[in-house]
Amino acid sequence: MRLPVVSPRVAVVIPCFNDGEFLNEGIASLQGQEGHELLVVDDGSTDPLTIGVLRELELKGVRVLHQPNQGVSAARMAGVRGTSAPYIFPLDGDDKVAPGALKALADAMDADPEIVLAWGDVVFFGMGQAAIRMPTPTHLDPWYITVVNEIPEASMIRRDALLATPGWELTLGYEDWDLWLALAARGGKGRRVKIVAELHRLHAPRRMAYLFARHRQLEENLRKRHPELYAQRSSNRRRSRSPVRLRLLVPLIEGLPISSEARLRLIFLISHPLRMPAVWLLRLRWRLRQRPAVRR
Repeated sequence: MRLPVVSPRVAVVIPCFNDGEFLNEGIASLQGQEGHELLVVDDGSTDPLTIGVLRELELKGVRVLHQPNQGVSAARMAGVRGTSAPYIFPLDGDDKVAPGALKALADAMDADPEIVLAWGDVVFFGMGQAAIRMPTPTHLDPWYITVVNEIPEASMIRRDALLATPGWELTLGYEDWDLWLALAARGGKGRRVKIVAELHRLHAPRRMAYLFARHRQLEENLRKRHPELYAQRSSNRRRSRSPVRLRLLVPLIEGLPISSEARLRLIFLISHPLRMPAVWLLRLRWRLRQRPAVRR
């Protein structure tokens, strides 16, 4: 008697642009996870190392979709179109999945059909520093998600809910934040699972510096894309389940005569008083390491 074929619940989509140095680590982290679809989207990689790694993966039976370079959003959506599992888990080409994460997140979504998004905590590693676990928000709050995004990029998404939105679209930053806003605007619910789900590799902090420098412009774009959700901020804040300190202090911070970048840093600080100083300390240590030694 033949056993019934069980279709996987989860599709793991890995966009890759010149991530060959780390790609095998990410794929190795999927070993031991529950059965899943895996699709690597080569977003027009150009360096020989990555091209060679992708070729080796294809020889081993890993599905690789090749496309001209279009950016991470287009690569992820190509991965969505190339898979069929009901849950999507995006993983950047230089990051890893924590053991057991796929099953824990999928179980949470199975248990509550109203959840469209599930995530765990994130462990930051790399840059020669000890790993740091960062807590994440407990739920997708339609008020707080208009203030700041603390939901990890490697979150599990219900396919139907994702396809009811434009999906990942932005090309200059905040593409994940934009999607979470789209889900929240449609009444989507999301929650944190009390596990570590993503192992996020730290690099030279140029990307974060770039986003902070352009925060005002990027945030204005989000406001234009989701006007109704931003118009409902006051009423959503009154109904919010976010901590009282946030509901009280965020409006005060937003009224301060400071730059949007400084405002964002303050909000991060009151959100997780121990978390952000730790991240900033990592970046400070990295910068100090890059300075040439002073000759005596």
